[in-house]
Amino acid sequence: MTAVARRASVALRGAPDDVGRPVAARLTAERVVPVALCGLFVVMCALTWRKWGVPEIDAGSELTTADLVRHGAVPYQDVRYFYGPLGLYSLALAFKLFGTSFTVAYGFGLVQAAGILAAFYALARHWVRPVAAGLGTALLLAIGFSGTAFNLVLPHTNSATVGVLCLLLELLALTRRRWVLAGLAAGLVALTRPEFVLVAFAAAAAYAIGLWRDEGPRTARAAAVRLVLPAVAIPTVVLGGFALAAGASRLLTENLWPVDFIRQAGFKTQSHWMPFTLESFVALATRALIYGGLLAGLVATAVRLRTARGLGRLSAAAPLAGVAAALVALDAAARALGVFTGARAAVEEETRHLVLGMSWLPALALAAAAWAALRFIRRRPAPLSGAWAVDLALLAAASGLGLRAYAAFTAEGSYAPYYAAPLVVVAAILHERVGDRWPAARMASLGALGAAAAGLAAYALVGLYADNSVPVHTARGTIVTSPAAAPALQATLNRLSTETPAGAPILAAPADGGLYFMSGRKPALYDVMLLPGLLDSRADEQAAIRRLRALHVRTVVVAERDLAAFGPSSFGSDYNATLGAYIAGHTVRSRTVGDTHQPAGGTYPSTGFRILTLSDAPPRPD
Repeated sequence: MTAVARRASVALRGAPDDVGRPVAARLTAERVVPVALCGLFVVMCALTWRKWGVPEIDAGSELTTADLVRHGAVPYQDVRYFYGPLGLYSLALAFKLFGTSFTVAYGFGLVQAAGILAAFYALARHWVRPVAAGLGTALLLAIGFSGTAFNLVLPHTNSATVGVLCLLLELLALTRRRWVLAGLAAGLVALTRPEFVLVAFAAAAAYAIGLWRDEGPRTARAAAVRLVLPAVAIPTVVLGGFALAAGASRLLTENLWPVDFIRQAGFKTQSHWMPFTLESFVALATRALIYGGLLAGLVATAVRLRTARGLGRLSAAAPLAGVAAALVALDAAARALGVFTGARAAVEEETRHLVLGMSWLPALALAAAAWAALRFIRRRPAPLSGAWAVDLALLAAASGLGLRAYAAFTAEGSYAPYYAAPLVVVAAILHERVGDRWPAARMASLGALGAAAAGLAAYALVGLYADNSVPVHTARGTIVTSPAAAPALQATLNRLSTETPAGAPILAAPADGGLYFMSGRKPALYDVMLLPGLLDSRADEQAAIRRLRALHVRTVVVAERDLAAFGPSSFGSDYNATLGAYIAGHTVRSRTVGDTHQPAGGTYPSTGFRILTLSDAPPRPD
């Protein structure tokens, strides 16, 4: 090992952070922090029990698809699935071993969440001491228990949670110079979500570049070979097998990258995440200004308080008060001038809801990456650990995921809970470095990190999870949802239980794919959800009608949902009119449950359903 590598190895073990600290204190922190995190995890689980995710829509579609796979269905061939197979098959295996139920799904999700948090803590320890790593883990825990459809326990797709877990394992293996293991982890990432694949390979490439700088081309080439071979071999073999079963075109252009769906509707739902507009950049800079300004004011106040005496302590708070006043004045000026109205409203809402500790993270990651790039070009030492390889890998992952949703990095606005982990590592490094630079403010700096975690947890627990208070009993176990959604969902499940045979095929439209799982009934079509653009032609709709006829499907459940985010907003009229006309023309009985006058939008659960009974032997469609 070269001298540079030895220094990097020492740095990664935390020696610079621990110099001068008593051994007993270090050992106590090493033991106490993980125990405290386990306790916090248990408390969050207890406070949010069975309230995770939105099992009526995307998360429920994931459960439905996993149950189909558990019973022998082949994804991409027998059922449409947009993501890589790793997360889906992992959940299906859990169902196979322990039975199909919400209890198993929740247990599987909790194990995933615990694995993500443990991998995060181990990764963060390469840069920061136990307390900062623990506070960063607490922040990630608060983000992961988001109270929305995008969370670590019952995610909208397990490809996201398994993807971030494997990405963290890749980064962890890179920091420990386990190049083959890192390549294996990257190969597994390639079986999850496209954005994680790009980030995983970008992190590996950045690591190789940094290793070239640290230790020369020979070591970099050796690492690159060990990284690339398993990273490429795993997806090639696995996806190649699915391509043989379903056909390469169907696998790639109808499932993993559904061209027609993306062209017609898919990009519309996420276009505001990274719009690359002046207003979005101003909003991002404003988030950084607010968080960074308040942190700077807090640090300055803490330093002044350390030496102030008597009445001087009152004036010591001037920096923090001054920053707060300046921010209020800037907001008032922007409001008076009427500039950047949308951006200002978004940032104000994030500040009120105490989620600015998450929404500013992309600004931090991008700034840290730019700073590191400048130092790299100038041939300066690596900024975070002294080792360019691991620093570049972390910053590549953090900036890539941060950029993916930089304009909407909140639990409700984007997939931020899945993307946050590498960015939170950078935040933990920042807070600890600030404390090391100004020792009098160390507790204040770390306390700010803890306050960000507490704010996010408070918003989730008080503002989001509190909305879920009514249990709904399903064929797969009990869930807890909102008072607005529970009555209609329970009534619909009760009717399906009494009026359709167990395991019978039904059609649920347009987005409530969880009804299949919750009722114990099978989806009649290849598509578990009927979002705009999936049945993208009249021929596709006619094929769906023939499928319904062949299976003698008599029950159709239509949820009242507003799909305006996709473009067309109403199933059967604005889109899929041929299929809608067939269903309407052959309905012999229609019952309405819940409120059908206010369609649910976004990831909110449906509050109204129409349960339609089709005639026994409808004539063939034209």
